[in-house]
Amino acid sequence: MYQLLLLTVLSLPLWQTQDQDHREPVSFSKPLVSTSEAYIGEPYGVGKITFRLPPDDGAVNSSLILQSGALSLSERDDRVLYQVVGQQAAARVLGKIIGRNDVPTDNKFAIWFLFKGKEKLQLTLHGSDAKLIELEPEMVRRPRQFTRQVDQWWREYNRVAELQEEQSDYPNLIETYLTNMLGLRLGLPIPPRPKDRRDPLAKTFDLMFNVEGIRSEMIRNSMLGQVDIGQRNLVMPPSVFWEEDPMPPVIGEVEIEEIANHIPEECFYLRFGTWKNQIWLKKLMEEYGGDLGRMFSLRGYESRINAKFLDQLALESSELDVMFGDRVIRDVAVMGLDTYFDDGPAVGVLLHAKGTESLKRRISQRRTAFARRSDDITIVDLNIGGEPVTFLSTPNNLHRSFHVVQGDFHLITNCKRIVKRFIEASQGIRSLGSTDEFRYARYTMPLETDHTIFVYLSRKFFKNQLEPQNQIELRRRNIAIANMQLLQMASLAAAGEGYQLADSATLTQQGFLPRHFGQNQTQSRYELIDDVWTDSERGARGFFLPVPDAKVTAVTDFEQKWFAERADFFSENVSQLNPMYVGIKRFEKDENVERVVFDARVAPFGKEKFGWLNQMLGPPIENQVVGSPNDIIRFEASVGQGLLNPRVPPHQVFAAVQDHLDPTMDLRPKSFLDAYETFRETPSYLGAWPAPGMLDWMPNLGGQPDAEGYTHSRMLKLWRLQWDDFSVLSYDRERLDDLKPNLRVEPVERPSHVRIHVGDLAQSKLKTWANMLNYRRSWQTSLANVRMLNALVNQFQLNPEQAKIVAEQMLDVKLVCSLGGEYQLCETKEGRKVWCSSAWPNFLNPVLPDDYVAPVLGWFRGLELEITQAETEFAVYGYIDLQRADDGSLLPSLKIFKGFGNLLGGSKDDEKK
Repeated sequence: MYQLLLLTVLSLPLWQTQDQDHREPVSFSKPLVSTSEAYIGEPYGVGKITFRLPPDDGAVNSSLILQSGALSLSERDDRVLYQVVGQQAAARVLGKIIGRNDVPTDNKFAIWFLFKGKEKLQLTLHGSDAKLIELEPEMVRRPRQFTRQVDQWWREYNRVAELQEEQSDYPNLIETYLTNMLGLRLGLPIPPRPKDRRDPLAKTFDLMFNVEGIRSEMIRNSMLGQVDIGQRNLVMPPSVFWEEDPMPPVIGEVEIEEIANHIPEECFYLRFGTWKNQIWLKKLMEEYGGDLGRMFSLRGYESRINAKFLDQLALESSELDVMFGDRVIRDVAVMGLDTYFDDGPAVGVLLHAKGTESLKRRISQRRTAFARRSDDITIVDLNIGGEPVTFLSTPNNLHRSFHVVQGDFHLITNCKRIVKRFIEASQGIRSLGSTDEFRYARYTMPLETDHTIFVYLSRKFFKNQLEPQNQIELRRRNIAIANMQLLQMASLAAAGEGYQLADSATLTQQGFLPRHFGQNQTQSRYELIDDVWTDSERGARGFFLPVPDAKVTAVTDFEQKWFAERADFFSENVSQLNPMYVGIKRFEKDENVERVVFDARVAPFGKEKFGWLNQMLGPPIENQVVGSPNDIIRFEASVGQGLLNPRVPPHQVFAAVQDHLDPTMDLRPKSFLDAYETFRETPSYLGAWPAPGMLDWMPNLGGQPDAEGYTHSRMLKLWRLQWDDFSVLSYDRERLDDLKPNLRVEPVERPSHVRIHVGDLAQSKLKTWANMLNYRRSWQTSLANVRMLNALVNQFQLNPEQAKIVAEQMLDVKLVCSLGGEYQLCETKEGRKVWCSSAWPNFLNPVLPDDYVAPVLGWFRGLELEITQAETEFAVYGYIDLQRADDGSLLPSLKIFKGFGNLLGGSKDDEKK
């Protein structure tokens, strides 16, 4: 019986095939209610309804309508609160046994909820149709019975919150707030969080790179009373102690660009060289919504970094800039003291003018016209460092722009500290161009290479990031953002329970905010002004006062200990810092296809942190393994002795995915249990040379090969070929048969530790496979955003129309559908509005459209990558081919590039020409 049940569950379809143009509301008829119960209590009663979804809906719609949050419970007088939908415990246990938590094992579900009052409940259970339920709450004679019901609701509420956190792409702010707020208000146990075992370096990276999880953790700590309310007005802790290794010697004269002599040594430096180069990057960013990260990832949001940056500096470009900018601008660079673009960086744009008075007049005219837009915008004249400076600003820092001129160099920045240092650097005081490390960088990447983009991060830049003033203020601004999010969610929760609009003190008294809310060193106040959250000390969210301009003159005892922990870790484990630099150059390859070549020196945090890589990597690869001509993706790496076993000698591992697609292969997305089957069907192989290495560790694949060199594992359905000095694994023997005559090694021009090659997938037989994988991931991302929007409606009693506005305010992003659609309100059969996406073919039934093309396949045309590990850094060389919308008229010919030899399809002879 159990085996029959298991077989039945595994055969449930996850995806269905249907006419893609058939757009109707979900056929979700009235749920079949099995039981309903409700018990009166204070401050809330607790209830539960069990129901079945009719079998004609199938497991697909049942699962997805629940995952999207479209199924919900309402009460005529809005008395239902904090509902949660889940499966019965028995079905859930079976789901865990078979590894399918994402798919219901039957159609039986339960919805738990809290409610206010003692009167009869007039309930409606909503799918796309509605089921009306009248429920008379009972008085509980035995307190334990009521406690058991509350505990059951609480366990399910936390279980679903944890599941949401695991599966969602958006930060788990809502779940974190609700579980902690309700636990504290109702005296219920709050499930402990897994202990954070990351070292201070990882935590510092999270802080520096604005990792979303930081604020969830801060919200949790604030709700639990783990806040900084100790001794105040203490002295700043000492800086991190760093060792200083000399740079390698530079032979002969090195040409340095003039603009680098005006960059402060502690600033990052991004040089375009020409006006046309920055126009190229601008156009590339515009093609991807101002966020280049969306070229590679399927995120469900846009951070609008580029728009924020230009808005705050009051910089605007026009078609005239595109056409004539190079007539007045000789060189262009962006510099900054940090990269906190999401919340307010300390950055500036430096222009080397061909005619300084002409450019000064243009900038002045534009800033004057910009200031006329609003009475809040002012322009004043300042004197900084003995030099005249104009300052355009608004009280909330939405616009904050200094303009200062030194000779032919014009700086526009939002940071007063950068203005001071720019003036000093222009006078020869600690400029980037005068440092030995920058001279060495230009020695290894000469100016004559004429990079389209050159990026340089100096030692002083990294050290400055880790100064106590910067780290402590960065932590404070993240606390400020977490407090804004807390205040917004507390106001929503209070309004959802019927309380009138209240200030933070009232919300704290009612238990919607933690007892010590807002008690921090700067005593900031938070307000929602014109739909923008504002910190009284730092300004509007996303446009905060730059960290270097914030006044951090004293700290608390907690902040002293917090920074001391990091300082001790860095002093003991990362005693030195190294510069990091990247050169990027673009060329015309084919019509509307450009090749972007990159050369990078990375790993700035010293050799100590990368000792494990020294053990993992073997000697540089001087011979590459030649595989099948059908390989479209190839990977090769040198593996050091002792990675898995000290007796295993150094060897090379290689792997490939071939341009082949079995027409019988099932490309529909699988459950977790079936993921192995998808992997097994991938046309690939994995090998080692000249020793089997780690492949000898595969079970049931040892032993004596047959006359043709094969062994076979029936357990893994895996074949192994041992031929000459090669050992290769594949799930398909025929693939190994075809590979066998092609296996050989050839010398390479440049020894390296890792090589990666990816061909043009858009023109390959694997295009359908890549599209399906991308579509599945895009669907999950799209679904996660909809789940968040519907959760806001159900948990905070919001009108559906408000949910998207609230979500974007809370996250400070623009929500975007990764399937290319628009998030919209869909009307169900009962006339209810729920969130969905216009890209969903039939509301909650994802079907791969015939004309679907994965976004990455729209532009990606190939990749080559080589990584070489030196003592203190990694050298990364390669190129990526991009299909562009424009005609490439600004691109130089690929034939003039003489840097990477055959990496670009040329030869050593080409380099000598």
